[in-house]
Amino acid sequence: MIKEIKREIAQKVCDALAKEYSIALEEREVLNLVQDGGIEGVDVECRVAFRVAKDVKAKPTDIAERIIPHITSKYYTVRNANGYLNFTLTHAFYEEFLTKYKYEVKKNNVKVIVEYPSVNPNKPLHIGHLRNAIIGDSIANLLEYSGFDIVRMDYIDDLGLQVAQSLWMCMRGAKPEEGKKYDHWLGERYVEVAKMYEENEQVRKEVEEIMKKLEEGEPTLSRLGREMATQCIESQKETLYSLNIYQDVLVWESDIVHAQIMRKGLEILERAGVLKQAPADSKYAGCKIIELSSHPEFKHLTDADKVLIRANGVATYTAKDIAFQMWKFGIIKDELLFDTFAMQQNGELLFTSAQKGQHSMFSGAERVINIIGIEQVYPQKVIKVALELAGFKKEAERYVHIGYGHVRLKEGRFSGRKGTWIGYSADELIDESIKRARELISNKFKEYDEEEKEKISKAVGVGAIRYSFIKIGPEKELIFEWEKALNFEGDSGPYLQYAYARALHILEKEAIDNEWNGKIVLNDKSEVDLLREMAKFPEINEKAVNAYAPNEIADYAIKLCTAFNSFYAKCRVIGESKDVSESRKRIVKKYVEILERCLLILGIPIIRNM
Repeated sequence: MIKEIKREIAQKVCDALAKEYSIALEEREVLNLVQDGGIEGVDVECRVAFRVAKDVKAKPTDIAERIIPHITSKYYTVRNANGYLNFTLTHAFYEEFLTKYKYEVKKNNVKVIVEYPSVNPNKPLHIGHLRNAIIGDSIANLLEYSGFDIVRMDYIDDLGLQVAQSLWMCMRGAKPEEGKKYDHWLGERYVEVAKMYEENEQVRKEVEEIMKKLEEGEPTLSRLGREMATQCIESQKETLYSLNIYQDVLVWESDIVHAQIMRKGLEILERAGVLKQAPADSKYAGCKIIELSSHPEFKHLTDADKVLIRANGVATYTAKDIAFQMWKFGIIKDELLFDTFAMQQNGELLFTSAQKGQHSMFSGAERVINIIGIEQVYPQKVIKVALELAGFKKEAERYVHIGYGHVRLKEGRFSGRKGTWIGYSADELIDESIKRARELISNKFKEYDEEEKEKISKAVGVGAIRYSFIKIGPEKELIFEWEKALNFEGDSGPYLQYAYARALHILEKEAIDNEWNGKIVLNDKSEVDLLREMAKFPEINEKAVNAYAPNEIADYAIKLCTAFNSFYAKCRVIGESKDVSESRKRIVKKYVEILERCLLILGIPIIRNM
């Protein structure tokens, strides 16, 4: 693997400098100077000679010349290029990569909670929620395939104003429409009552009374609210299932309140001296706050202090969230009970917090990752700093907020309250993607029967959406474009799916000879380019895991497929001499293995016949 080659080079360079110049450099420092080659024929380069030139009072090219004799390996050759150490991988490296490298998932017993998409249970998912869900699911996949113990968690805010407004409408006889998904029907009613709430004082009072009683846990309203929210979540899950998104557990805010988790979290903050009474002469008089003005993260703000308990005794959302994160880390011991919610379409149980049930192993994570809109950067920093100030420095360091930008179509952003999602819900986007994919499939693959076309169309439609939503960094705004999403020729999910199926077809035409002598034959530059790209995967995967960045895998997968398509155009696999054919079949097999792993991480459906 190239990442191992780089480490070996760094160590040998350290040893060479110590022998020739009595310089003791740390391997880690030298490793930072070992990079992918930037010119044709150079796989790896090292700039260490420029780093030490001043110290040893010698020209970089002379330094390189002296240390090169100490840097030998059967896996690469090295030459001096005006002070740069330029390395080229050898056939021996590629032979060993093909015959010995195998991607294996090694469990590390590190529990990670990934929370997503946490949509309010009173409307369907729109395309902004979809980005949250796809990012969260892909990060969970990325970490799970690297050995982490993943808990996929969905937080259900069933006590907020939106739920109270929807419940108000349902209590006045609003009945679901036959033939319409429940979350869509409920979302439309929410739009109506949100407008009434703004314009009618009596409606506002009645809704706020419902919200107060839900917070207090009044039995009848709590039961009705839970029933309404449950139906909505079941409908939302149908949407997520269609995109291969599954979770492990739902945690309801009402259950968190019932279990006194927020109260315990605030007590921890008070004992640590973090939660304080605001000065009587301040604008926050009567409130309990966290003083953040002097903290490095907030000193640039003119009003950094954060209210956790208002003067009327009501806790803010941030107060609840701090306590919830404490529960996730196991700082607050497992006070929640859990029961089964549903059997999911993938055959796995989905659990839910409940008033009755059993204690679980969902909390006590070593890392917590929350997928929340980028506009929530400030309150997310407050949570992190609150943990740190309360003495939980390790947990604060391992608390990760992945902020994501808005998704746009030409019509602009979406608002659940205003109903601007209507016509642009996740369900409608998925349906439209499959419909457009079907038109393309019918024209491109006329030899398939209708059932096969339908199956492929669904996979292509889902792959188009998932790739489009994950290919750029989450912090950037995403503009969704059909022409790019469903393009079989370039930067798209269908491009990856087609390149996978094309390679698999080669292997299905003729079996690999198990008696192969293991000697690789490389007659074309495209073979070397493809092998080099495949050998980068472990390093790319490690980088993506460390940065929680599945978009790195998406970018790599495109480069890998582009290298394969160049190989496919120039190199016959079947019909060549035995040695050449067997060598190329193994290249294709390794390519299929690595691309399949990328597709699984990205959640893009694998199509075997296309």
